[in-house]
Amino acid sequence: MIRIIRVLVLRYSYKDNFPFRLSVMKKISVMCPYRISFSGGGTDVSPFPEMYGGCVINATIDKGIRLNYVNDGQPLEISSRDILKSWSFSKRIHNSFLEGITTLFKERGIEEGRLSISGDVPPGTGLGTSSALVLGLLQIVKILNGEEVSKADLANETYEVEKNFFGVTLGKQDPYAISFGGLKYMEFSKDGFKMETFDHDTPFTLLLEMSTLMVYTGSSHNSSDELQEEVSRLREGSTDLVNRLLEIKRNTEEARESILKNDFDRFVGLVDIGWELKKGLTKNITNPKVDALIRFAKENGARTARLMGGGSEGFILLLADHKDLWRLQKRMMEHSDFVTRISFDHYGARSVPF
Repeated sequence: MIRIIRVLVLRYSYKDNFPFRLSVMKKISVMCPYRISFSGGGTDVSPFPEMYGGCVINATIDKGIRLNYVNDGQPLEISSRDILKSWSFSKRIHNSFLEGITTLFKERGIEEGRLSISGDVPPGTGLGTSSALVLGLLQIVKILNGEEVSKADLANETYEVEKNFFGVTLGKQDPYAISFGGLKYMEFSKDGFKMETFDHDTPFTLLLEMSTLMVYTGSSHNSSDELQEEVSRLREGSTDLVNRLLEIKRNTEEARESILKNDFDRFVGLVDIGWELKKGLTKNITNPKVDALIRFAKENGARTARLMGGGSEGFILLLADHKDLWRLQKRMMEHSDFVTRISFDHYGARSVPF
């Protein structure tokens, strides 16, 4: 038997007794991955790269921040699951960063719709979360205003907006890593940046991916404060700091060579040396809790460990032999509520289906 289904289509017209117009709402969704850094952090913080040239090795991962925008014709509403708040232009904002987001949208002609922000990890955990957020905001603004922009230009604008509009002290690697994605070696100088991306299906990259574990210390931090100390000392001409950063730069260049030679053992050793060097940059790079977690990790199979970001709290990156990773993960769960394996993200910031 053939069953006939009738579909009834209702056509509405705008009248005084029907206070809204039915239309297709514009929807945009953007995904920005977080980044982990293996080597070179600190050499990308101005004015060091402009003076001596900086370099880093980082990778984006399968955790990030998602921003959804819907133009529903109502005054702009912005909500964030991470901080359990929502706000609008009509509400007085007491958090300067939240107010900055609304001002950024308003100055670029966007005063209606709703934006929701949802991240996989808490802000301030050393994974470039603030750059991921700002880059995602700018990408949505560009789409709404019909502007086309390259990944490099989007990264550069993110850096400038984060630094000069939001007043954040940051290294240059975060917006570029997040915009491009993948495992990369990046150089920064007064002439700009250069990037070398490593293929995601090489034995080295696959082994590195399968050997990485992330451990949350339980708290977040404001890396901008720690980096500001570095900036101040550089401007004062601290010879000790410059020499330490030059050592980190040389260490990172050697780590790049180890990747090109598929020398995983050498790379792991250089990551360990790099962390020892980084701990001497400022007084608050680490703390007794972080040191204890790293010591416990090494006693239980980690070959190297380093804290992500500007220091003191957040995520610790561990590298271990793949066969030991699950046992190490179980042991680290005794001291952390969030211990996770990761995969590398190969695409960077992008629009995704809503």
